[in-house]
Amino acid sequence: MLFFKSMYQKLTKKWYPVLVTVNDPVETQELAERVARESSMSPGDVHNVIRTIVPIMTDYLRDGRPVHLEGLGWFRFTCQATGKGVDTEEEVNAQQITGVRVQFTPERERNMGGGYTRALVDDLSFTKWKGDDADLMPDDTDDPDGGSDGGGGEDESGDLFG
Repeated sequence: MLFFKSMYQKLTKKWYPVLVTVNDPVETQELAERVARESSMSPGDVHNVIRTIVPIMTDYLRDGRPVHLEGLGWFRFTCQATGKGVDTEEEVNAQQITGVRVQFTPERERNMGGGYTRALVDDLSFTKWKGDDADLMPDDTDDPDGGSDGGGGEDESGDLFG
């Protein structure tokens, strides 16, 4: 179950639901133990695979290749550039790049209704957070757009939450 709280956005002078995360994050060891219970691998083997996959994915991404994990999604690098651009193609250079991010796009499958179901966002339920805000993760404090659709709820394909 996902939790949300009400957040006032000064710019629009409107209230929006904002998803919040509670409790401690799931760490690699906990994830490895669960995968081990549901597979034929030991927790140590799973933990090693998870830790090893990060530098391997980084190598592929550094080579300009996207990484696709079936059932999960795609990872690729994107970049941010300085200023408003340049006038000609010849002027474009690496010094314009100010930052690089990893873009993740969840796997998606067409469902019976003609829309799409995305990995990790299937069969969600929501409830209003009624606990103490001190129990929330530090990132979930004051950004109505952080981690939510900022009042939209639709992705680029028009599918609601998925």
